[in-house]
Amino acid sequence: MLPDGGGDDEERWLAEGIAGVQQNAFYMHRALDSNNLKDALKYSAQMLSELRTSRLSPHKYYELYMRAFDEMRKLEMFFREETRRGSCSVVDLYELVQHAGNVLPRLYLLCTVGSVYIKSKEAPAKDVLKDLVEMCRGIQHPLRGLFLRSYLSQISRDKLPDIGSEYEG
Repeated sequence: MLPDGGGDDEERWLAEGIAGVQQNAFYMHRALDSNNLKDALKYSAQMLSELRTSRLSPHKYYELYMRAFDEMRKLEMFFREETRRGSCSVVDLYELVQHAGNVLPRLYLLCTVGSVYIKSKEAPAKDVLKDLVEMCRGIQHPLRGLFLRSYLSQISRDKLPDIGSEYEG
């Protein structure tokens, strides 16, 4: 599964990936602090681009994924706050993140905004989740697809339209 090189190269690739996540997360936080949505989306997409690697074993990829996951929680809170204040509608935000350049970062951002979309109850949870699941199937790489679907399930687990749930209808 790994290209020729071995453990030393993998450690270096992981370190480079983590450095990329941290650097873009820093700029994303600066954009969030200044309420600059456009730059926040740009830097979050660049941060998520680090997850496009095929050079890491599942164990090392998990380390990189967890760094990005922590940062995405902060972005989700920002999105929730922005839509609650009325600065940006969740529908506009859902449309806006679809302009991310690469598929994998776009889908992570869509899952994040989708979570806020479901929470807003502006659309049925069933419809939003169906849309997100269908799009996540588009990732053909087994490792990246597995982690993306894991992210979707983690971010939406408290928003499932079960019987008796507040998101049922």
